[in-house]
Amino acid sequence: MPKLFLILGGVCLVAVVATWFSLGADRGWSKTLVPVAKVDPVTELEFTEYEKRFVPGLDFLVAGSAGSLFLVALGLFLGRFARP
Repeated sequence: MPKLFLILGGVCLVAVVATWFSLGADRGWSKTLVPVAKVDPVTELEFTEYEKRFVPGLDFLVAGSAGSLFLVALGLFLGRFARP
């Protein structure tokens, strides 16, 4: 049982880091609206339009890492009291 928590914590950490990298790896806060620069075809003026998209930030990475660290700590704690 304790080994299961250790493996689950490692898999969780890898999944969080992979998700953070694949969705944008923003080094600020997580965003749900992303600014996109566009050009008006008639006047050729540039304007900013916001697109709904999730970009995970450092808060996502820290929360996921803390959750996986909790699972690893739980596995180590339970392993200490497991019968040999």
